[in-house]
Amino acid sequence: MKLVVIDGSYGEGGGQILRTSVALSAITGIPVRVINIRKKRSNPGLRNQHITAIKAVAEVSGAKVDGLRLGSTEITFYPGSPKPGKYFFDVGTAGSVTLVLQSLLPVLTLVEGSFEVKIRGGTDVPWSPPIDYFRSVIKPLLQYMGFNFDLELRTRGFYPKGGGEIIVKGAGARLRPIILNERGALLEVGASIWLYNLPEHIAERMKRTLMLEGYNAFKVTPRVTIDKGRSLSPGTGAVIYAKFEKTILGADKLGEKGVRAETVAKECVESLKREVFSGATLDIHAADQLPPFMVLAHGESLYKVREITNHARTNLWVISQFLGDLYSIRSIEKSLYEVRIRGKL
Repeated sequence: MKLVVIDGSYGEGGGQILRTSVALSAITGIPVRVINIRKKRSNPGLRNQHITAIKAVAEVSGAKVDGLRLGSTEITFYPGSPKPGKYFFDVGTAGSVTLVLQSLLPVLTLVEGSFEVKIRGGTDVPWSPPIDYFRSVIKPLLQYMGFNFDLELRTRGFYPKGGGEIIVKGAGARLRPIILNERGALLEVGASIWLYNLPEHIAERMKRTLMLEGYNAFKVTPRVTIDKGRSLSPGTGAVIYAKFEKTILGADKLGEKGVRAETVAKECVESLKREVFSGATLDIHAADQLPPFMVLAHGESLYKVREITNHARTNLWVISQFLGDLYSIRSIEKSLYEVRIRGKL
């Protein structure tokens, strides 16, 4: 079978191109060689979280991988067949568990039977989706497509020590396309705050600001939940989402040392306002993550997004290397694009 060669320095040249490449290799059955891995980064090559993501996809799909070592700038991935079972993957650092899920979940849709996957690492860390965004936005959107699974948060993990743990349970599924011409009416605005190893007043201040700013923005008072606990490292942040009749848009903001709780909450709401007021039917982060699922659907998916990010362009380009040009992007008004993706698998 022909081997696809992916230049890992394409576009933004980060880990996204690697995660998408191995996922598409596993779901298409086409071997892939990824070269120049993370070439544009200050510390090029594979890091622990990339290795864990590749190992996870390889184990579930029965693949053989050459070059899988810390710092490697080239791997070759020879896929097998996705299989059900129980799996455990430990990033070993605060590397993101949700980035491992990004690679693994499309492959899990193809297993013939049930699966249970435990992943240990960082649940709410920089440069990756917080686990609450995944639970509040990505999971419901995948359910719209016919992929139902349970996502349990056992413990949270933050930078630098990690130690968070999630469990995902479900079964393979035949995916439906997702048609998002319009959002429908706004049904609710919800938000979640997490606060670990930090004073409780931070969460209360964040909640007050989320409720006030959320009402001012959307004329709906957000329903806010707070998760407090203990972890190996301190951490806080917020996720906010707007649930419409036909879709969900979300945004998030991690807390940082020296940044006031009110500022974190306000910036979180401002991010969601940009999504909602643009007329988009997917937020920019969901639009980054859903294309690999859309190529698995039986039919054409459609959505509107306010920006085609570098991550989204990278994902669409990798898809085209495996399956040809299955997508189109059309500017429909200022800062709003219509994207169509044809399912082929």
